[in-house]
Amino acid sequence: MDSRRRASALVDEAYRALGEAIVDGRLQAGDRLRDIELATLMGISRTPVREALQRLERIGLVEVAANRYTRVAALTDRARNDMREYAAHTIAAVLHVALPRCSDDELVETARIVEELHSAENSPEYVNAMIALASHLVAISRNVVFQKTFVQIDLVLRRNLEGWMSVDDGTRDTLFRHLHEQIARRDTNGATWTFLALHGFA
Repeated sequence: MDSRRRASALVDEAYRALGEAIVDGRLQAGDRLRDIELATLMGISRTPVREALQRLERIGLVEVAANRYTRVAALTDRARNDMREYAAHTIAAVLHVALPRCSDDELVETARIVEELHSAENSPEYVNAMIALASHLVAISRNVVFQKTFVQIDLVLRRNLEGWMSVDDGTRDTLFRHLHEQIARRDTNGATWTFLALHGFA
C-alpha cells in the first residue's frame, strides 16, 4: 500500500508541476514534452511523468499524436469560449447550492469576493477573483462532487479563462448591485440569473 500511495503521489506532483508550468507560461503552446527529459529534470522515473501527461491530455492542456509528439496544446478561441460558458454555468450552479447552506460569516466572505470581481480593472484580476469565488463557493456548498470536480479542472480553468471579464454594456454596475442584494437575501434564483447575465448567458 505504501508503494502504491507513493507512486500516486509522484503522479500528482508531476501533474501539478507540469500543469502549473503550462498555466504560468514557462511551458508554451507547441513546446515538446519528452517524458525521459522531464523525468530526469524532476528526479523521478518516466512512469509517473507519462501518467501525468495523460491526465493533462484529458483536460486539454497537452496534445498527443502517437509516435509523433507530445506537446503543450494551443489555447484556441474555441477553448476559451467553451471554458467561459462552462465556468459561468457551473459557478452559477454552485452559487445556487451554496447560498442556502452557508453560514452568515461565509455569506459575508462571498459578498467580499464578489466585490473583488466588481472592482477588478483587468482580466488577470478578474480571473483571479473568479477562481477565488469558485473555490470559496465549492467549499461552502458542502457538495463532494463539486469539490472533486473543481480539483480536477483547476488548472485548465485558470489557463482557459485568460482574457475573461464581465459584460460591459452599461448594465454591469446595476447587475453587480443586484447580485450583492440577492446574495444578502440568499435569493438563489435571483443570484444565479444575475451571475449568468453578468457574463452574457442570461
